[in-house]
Amino acid sequence: MEKLNNAILVLFLCLVVMFVFNHGSKQKNTAERATLTGKSTPNRLVVAQEYPASVFDPALAADTGSIRVIANVFEGLVRFKPGTAQVEPCLARSWDVSDDGLTWTFHLRRNVRFHDGTPFDAAAVQFNVTRSLQKYEGSTTYADFVYAPVDKVETVDRYTVRFHLKYPYAPLPNNLAAPMAASMVSPATARQAGVLPAGTGPFKLGGIRDGGVLVVANSTYWGEPPGVDEVLFVSVPDTEQRAEMLLTGQADIALDLAFAHASRLRLRGYPVFRTTGLDIGYLGFYTDRKPFNRPNLRRAVAATLDREQIFRQLWFQNVQPARGTLPPAVLGYDVGTQQAGYDPGRAAELMREAGCGDGFSFTLLTYTDPRPYSPGGGKMLADAVAQALGKEGINVKIQAYPWQAFKQALNRREGDAFLYGWISDNGDPDNFLYTLLTQSQIENGLNITRYHNARLETLLVSARNATDAEIRQELYTRAQEIINKDVPWVVLNHSLHYAAASPFVHGFILNPTGWHNLSGVKKHVPQFP
Repeated sequence: MEKLNNAILVLFLCLVVMFVFNHGSKQKNTAERATLTGKSTPNRLVVAQEYPASVFDPALAADTGSIRVIANVFEGLVRFKPGTAQVEPCLARSWDVSDDGLTWTFHLRRNVRFHDGTPFDAAAVQFNVTRSLQKYEGSTTYADFVYAPVDKVETVDRYTVRFHLKYPYAPLPNNLAAPMAASMVSPATARQAGVLPAGTGPFKLGGIRDGGVLVVANSTYWGEPPGVDEVLFVSVPDTEQRAEMLLTGQADIALDLAFAHASRLRLRGYPVFRTTGLDIGYLGFYTDRKPFNRPNLRRAVAATLDREQIFRQLWFQNVQPARGTLPPAVLGYDVGTQQAGYDPGRAAELMREAGCGDGFSFTLLTYTDPRPYSPGGGKMLADAVAQALGKEGINVKIQAYPWQAFKQALNRREGDAFLYGWISDNGDPDNFLYTLLTQSQIENGLNITRYHNARLETLLVSARNATDAEIRQELYTRAQEIINKDVPWVVLNHSLHYAAASPFVHGFILNPTGWHNLSGVKKHVPQFP
């Protein structure tokens, strides 16, 4: 009977796969073929992810799917510690910073070779930085961000390289830990058209195989050897299908899961992983014009919003309500420095003090598309915000656009307030607070609130200049106290990332960055006689 039930189950799953294959979109058909041709074996790790991977040059990569592959093939001078946004040595074993913060000297690891056999040294570093900045001149890539503070790179000797900066910039190591743009490519392969680029990482590019992107173990890797012989990344846009692949043994790791799918897998005995993303979703105010040039009205809106209740009803366990202005994994996050909480009595008092005791009205600009920090779309969130504010006499008119049109409307400064978000490029607090709330960022359109506070500016510039982590922590704590008092925005929430793995998989760590080093993952598949 058990064999019969298993046979029926297998037949049913096959029929489901065939139905989806025949009725899905072209993109989904590609994913289905990947699930049918990709095969998990004791020495192969199959990773099912939502996103396709198509760009294998770190200098050009900008999409999640490609960056996940690149993070396992290429390496930078530094990297993020697994499961954190903290930086640790990689191809550079150590580094020094000058007293003025303008010169960073990196001491390189010796006896490291690229996958093509050529040596990694200071000349290769200089080549990569120059290539990233010049080869794609006229187009925007991550190099524009990663190397923005860099004036020039100097080779001191074969294993010492010196970065000269245009201005002091403490987050430089965080920039250099990003796989995109900062990863090192063999100069020899980079100069050859049509050749797959070679890195120094634990895996080598194996090309498009079995319906996905294959990487194979680097047998001469300078660090600990990979735990599996190869990893196959397959793109499966449908979340349900990714979970099903894990259940049927077609995949070993399923990324980009929703809470509901992760919960079902946990009940079936599968290890489930969760981490908070390096992002914020926020309600921003145009602080330079009525009605929100009055701080008390901004504070009143903040005190009227019960973030826990809103997200419990909207996207329970798919996002994390924000306590402070920074995600938990970021330097400067401080549980003792929180935004003002839900307090409708205080909100009413603040409105009376602002001369709006009977309430007031404003227009809220939002987007319709889903975002990592807003999985159901900004319109759904705007409706919930409007409903909460309406109970306290604040009337909200919603103006919603598709994502690209929404950003154009932001540039035109439509509405009185807006829902938006920010996904960090480097996991440093500077990338949130300096980028979004300083006067220098108004002209380029990043400080949309047009908020300016001279004391805050001093703290954030000082934090940019300081390389001591404890000093930076203190500066960011004080900066957040000012932000929480003035309320140029209300940080509402952060994304939550879920993944699950086969019970036979060990060593997987889900990273808040969104990309994951798989070299430490092992499979222990029981062998039956």
